[in-house]
Amino acid sequence: MSKKLLLITLIAISSIYSNAQVAATIDFGQVKQIIDGFGVSTAWHGTISEKEADIAFGNSTSEQLGLNILRVRIDPSSSNWVTEKMNAAKAKSRGALILATPWTPPAYMKTNNNAVGGELLPTQYVAYAEHLKDFCKYLGNVDVVSLQNEPNITVGYESCTWSAAQMLEFCKTNAPAIGKPVMAPEAYNFAYSTSDPILNDPIACANIQYVGGHLYGTTTRSYPLAVTKGKKLWMTEFAYNPDSIGTCMTMAKDILDCLNGNMNAFVYWYLRQPGCNIINTDGTLKLKGYTLAQFSKFIRPGYYRVSATYQPNSKIYLVAFKGSTQDVLVAVNQNTVAKTQVYNFKNMNIMSASKFVTSDTKRLTNTETITATNNSFTDNLDARSITTYVIKRTPSAINETPVADINIFPNPAEDFIQLSTTDNVKSVNIFNLQGQKIQIFNNLVIPTLDISSLQCGTYVIQVSLINGAEKRMKFFKK
Repeated sequence: MSKKLLLITLIAISSIYSNAQVAATIDFGQVKQIIDGFGVSTAWHGTISEKEADIAFGNSTSEQLGLNILRVRIDPSSSNWVTEKMNAAKAKSRGALILATPWTPPAYMKTNNNAVGGELLPTQYVAYAEHLKDFCKYLGNVDVVSLQNEPNITVGYESCTWSAAQMLEFCKTNAPAIGKPVMAPEAYNFAYSTSDPILNDPIACANIQYVGGHLYGTTTRSYPLAVTKGKKLWMTEFAYNPDSIGTCMTMAKDILDCLNGNMNAFVYWYLRQPGCNIINTDGTLKLKGYTLAQFSKFIRPGYYRVSATYQPNSKIYLVAFKGSTQDVLVAVNQNTVAKTQVYNFKNMNIMSASKFVTSDTKRLTNTETITATNNSFTDNLDARSITTYVIKRTPSAINETPVADINIFPNPAEDFIQLSTTDNVKSVNIFNLQGQKIQIFNNLVIPTLDISSLQCGTYVIQVSLINGAEKRMKFFKK
């Protein structure tokens, strides 16, 4: 062989190896965090229409987002609460959770007697807790209440500044008086310096159930301290512009990063307001709306993230989730050309996958159903695209009940709580936080459990399966 031919051959071999795609491994035996869902805010929107509520929280057509969290604004004046009450009612009737967030306490409670800036007077802590409680009582359907939007920055619009020490003191002393599960601190740039003191204080930590934060001014990262303390992690505000495929590639990657970083929920900023919005005034979805829908329509509340190769190849990222009867895989290809990706599955028998794509030319398009062979399939990812695979298991896998697939909802609950399935469930026990067994359910026929006799507080539910497996979950009784 001549030197020239040898060089050409080596270059060709090198090219083959450099373009070879690494397979992604999805392991359903390694279960991560539970998913609470995806949402949007109606702060300063005015009243949303029934059509807009259907688009946001419906999930029966490709033009509906399938969201299940609504973030409403707590106006400092109780005379202005009616608008968000109507918005919350529309969302709640379509199955959504309600997160209530204040941008400021009433001006008279603050050091500067103004809705902009200033701090909450220590002498008004009790009154402020009552103010938040009154809002929740007026709406009647709030699931989570935040103490303050972005307490760690100074801005020229409705706001209030809290130091970490002030937030800690309020959580220790006043948070329980609100009577709802509490989120703190919804920090700008998800600043851990604002929430670490709360999590490291046993009393304050016990008084909050959620840690919220925003992605402005930061990059998404995991928060091990919050996870080890058993707190739900919600990203509660971020926005993207313009409405282009380049923007959507960034947006999709951020959502993936949040989910891969053990977050339980992702809440977008505006639904319909001009700028940053995901739907138009005529109700049609923007490209950003379709991007969010690639996640929210398919990854449903109560699903669990499972282990998956996060970046199997250059500019390709993916996350995977286990549901009760089906599973979901979302892949983002940021490359400007199409790429081939191999998916190998472990600890679950895979039969096929329905494929949905959003790209520069496609809008949540159901392109094909892919048949799996030996628990694996290969697919082509469109250039700059988000691809969601809805995975169908083999019948034998569907008839099994993995312990990770047993979920409860709603959480928080009032008089009743429901299991996601009663298949293979032997018994259900409820314990208080002192470990005392206070309720027993045997021979379940329906998945609904009557908990009306429980007092308000946090409990542990233990679900025992016929095969001897058990699962324990915390829930909050309102």
